[in-house]
Amino acid sequence: MRQLSLKLAACFYFFIPGSHFASAGPAEDAAGVVTKWEKAFNAGEVDDIVRMYTTEATLFGTLSPSISSGPEPLKAYFAASAKNRTQVKLVDAPTVTKLSDSAFVLAGIYEFSGTRADGQSFSAPARYSLVVVDSGGQWRIAHQHSSPRPKPQ
Repeated sequence: MRQLSLKLAACFYFFIPGSHFASAGPAEDAAGVVTKWEKAFNAGEVDDIVRMYTTEATLFGTLSPSISSGPEPLKAYFAASAKNRTQVKLVDAPTVTKLSDSAFVLAGIYEFSGTRADGQSFSAPARYSLVVVDSGGQWRIAHQHSSPRPKPQ
């Protein structure tokens, strides 16, 4: 009986899709940062968002006229969205460009939504690019650029 159990366990271990042999590579791991960022942003978890960036990270925010650099300016930038309960939805998976084994550029489209101070709801399509780097075994954002998405002509 024990041998049968071991044989069944081996079958599940080696032949079932999604077993430990199906692992993501660096590009997929790096791209996962965007999904984690989306979840933290939508939860309004400013500290969690800021921890996803390197300590020297730079950000050209969607609505910011200047660049933010470092944890405190990033925290101040994201605190406004959290306070207003702004949400973001990834429109599709990012395009991933490999710079090296420890650095990738992610680019894609997302859409912000929420309620303005006057009570009117809004939807704002935007585009982003992120430079993500392996920082101590974790993928972190080293630079983010986000801008309103132009209307198709």
